[in-house]
Amino acid sequence: MEERIETAEYRISRSQLVYWSANEYIRRFWPAFIAFPISGILLFILMPNSAGIGLGTMMIMWPLSIPARSIIFTSRAAKRVICPTRMVAEGEHLYFIVDPLDLNYRVNKKSIRDVVIRKEYVCIELWKFKMIFVPLDAFIDKIEVQKLRKFTEVE
Repeated sequence: MEERIETAEYRISRSQLVYWSANEYIRRFWPAFIAFPISGILLFILMPNSAGIGLGTMMIMWPLSIPARSIIFTSRAAKRVICPTRMVAEGEHLYFIVDPLDLNYRVNKKSIRDVVIRKEYVCIELWKFKMIFVPLDAFIDKIEVQKLRKFTEVE
């Protein structure tokens, strides 16, 4: 008989979801956060015309736009996770059971790229560069998170 993994009911606030999303975005693309501003400064120095200054300014300011992009990218997910949610891993899918039931969704375990454990949350990374967050305290203990990693075959 296959093992069933189920979390306690959880909610994630909109601000927490945006913070976690921005955090993962920075962790994944950190080289760009160094390269873009440095390239913008070089454009200021090497191309002092209006095109170079405009492009350089955009490149320097780009990292500051991350919170705004996180708000936009998490708008649909926020509708689901602000409601009481619980995750169930069973068969070939992860089921996210949401109240109201019309917001339920499932994820095939073959579409999961990685399960990353952070200090406050577990990030389920999908192959389509999407992320699903589950608070760490929704799991009974860390052994349950390891069982989830084993279930998704990302060990």
